Amino acid sequence: MDRDTRAIILATVGFLGIGVLYAFLAAYFSVPVLRVGNYKTLWILGTSMETLIEHFIPLVAVGMILATSLWVEGETLQYSTRDALQQIRKLFFFSLGVACLFGILQEGVLPWATQMKQSALRKTQIANELRDKAFAAERAKEYSNARFYLEYYLTLFPKDDQVRPLLDRVREKEREQQMQPNIKPQEPTNILKFKELTFQDLQEKATQYQQEQDFVAAEYFALMALKLKPNHPEMLRLLASAQNALSRIRLTPDQEARRSLFQSKQQGYEYLKQGDSISAYYHFQELSKRHPKDSEIAKYLQLSYEEVKKKAFFQDEVSLVTGEPLACDIFFKNSFREGLQEFLYFSKIIATGPSTYYVLDIEGIGIDSSGKVSYRFKAPVGKFVDSTLLMHCLNRKDPNLSSKPIYFQGDPPTEPSTILPIKLKPQDLVSLARLIHFPAETPFATAISLLDLFPVASIEPMPIIHSLLMRLQGPFTCLNVSLLVLILGRMLGSRYYTRPPLITYLLIPFLPVLFTIPISLYQYELSILVSILIDKVGLGFVTAGLALVGIQGIILLSILFYGVQSFTRETA
Repeated sequence: MDRDTRAIILATVGFLGIGVLYAFLAAYFSVPVLRVGNYKTLWILGTSMETLIEHFIPLVAVGMILATSLWVEGETLQYSTRDALQQIRKLFFFSLGVACLFGILQEGVLPWATQMKQSALRKTQIANELRDKAFAAERAKEYSNARFYLEYYLTLFPKDDQVRPLLDRVREKEREQQMQPNIKPQEPTNILKFKELTFQDLQEKATQYQQEQDFVAAEYFALMALKLKPNHPEMLRLLASAQNALSRIRLTPDQEARRSLFQSKQQGYEYLKQGDSISAYYHFQELSKRHPKDSEIAKYLQLSYEEVKKKAFFQDEVSLVTGEPLACDIFFKNSFREGLQEFLYFSKIIATGPSTYYVLDIEGIGIDSSGKVSYRFKAPVGKFVDSTLLMHCLNRKDPNLSSKPIYFQGDPPTEPSTILPIKLKPQDLVSLARLIHFPAETPFATAISLLDLFPVASIEPMPIIHSLLMRLQGPFTCLNVSLLVLILGRMLGSRYYTRPPLITYLLIPFLPVLFTIPISLYQYELSILVSILIDKVGLGFVTAGLALVGIQGIILLSILFYGVQSFTRETA
């Protein structure tokens, strides 16, 4: 490495160091304390990196022009064409190295810095929500939940001494609550699955109880068997015999209680047979409270619970969600029916596992073929299960506290209204939302792969294509500007042999700002050209990208030609 190259590198690195200091100070004194809280260090670091990369090209240009015009040994540009080409080649490869460095920063460091900055904001939001949930759970005397929220909060803010006394108080109340007697139903053992209870099983039980003169049980199982085979003569005869015996005898209080229990079980069984698993769940849950040791009730309660999970979910699942929101403000088209366009809005998507996603604040609108609003609804929360969104959120104890979609206009397009088919996976919705709201946060290759999803969701892709094309042009712009600045610096250095005019030194502090203006103007004009290509001309991403690379190539060739001509201009 010769002396001139070292001078250029040192000057460039020096101005980048100044840029790092400026970016850090600018971020430090503009930190939104109320929004990022204890994560301000994370926010400052991410913002500093963003600012440095944003001003990378002007800072490098200033370092290069100062090095080539002041510190590289001045000499007249009296090269032969061959020597001029050699000089230009050296400057070109140096500029190419700088452009590659900028590309690495733009596509490798900038997404990481943007994610760090946004993560600080999102984590602060989580911390605030944890505190609010903890206070609400304590007021509701749900001390286990309150303890969970506070413990999780202290993992984020271990130095918050104001929360620790509250956590100690909640733990003490939780222990007192757990010491109270609580009768749990026994787990059923060796009980047939509901779907395995055949007509033959029920017939045998009814016959057995009839022979034992337990007419209450015989009536119950005969009725159960007739639900499967309504006109079976043997079961009709046995049912009539059992009911006739019951009408002739006076039931004891115990027999009355057993008959009432059997009738209640039959009602729950009817709910299950009709597919109303939610009513069956609450029905058997109430029975389980009164008969905690009844294994048959426990069996049907578990069965109804398994069926409920296919069409609904529970509030306590959502209350324990404390993860960072994966995406916010998602609006897309979700149409499955001909002649009807359905648009959905999700306020937040959060996850509690690799495949468990919840949606908060759901809004939907349906528009028919005439352009009129067919229906409009809103739901507080939903849960993704496969390719459907469940919007029936149940309270485990009280069905009146459950939440369902509310239709402000029109009727549900399908039944049940609480189950909504979604044509996009939650992972794709998260990726789309991040790309739309924070394009720099998404790596370039990932963003390209997501372009195919925009037509599916009927989202306008032009702003994202514009952003990606501008990112694509970044390294080429850095290459052309760097090469042009090196050539201009060598030309300036050849104008004097002792020392430059005093005004040159006076302008040094203002050079970064002065260079930012023409570079920003160039990028603005390039942005207009990109808009014309994709909006007015109608070129796709690939075609527009090739056109822009071609234009940048023409500019590069012009700079190279200008450099060779300038370096040989004074040759006789």
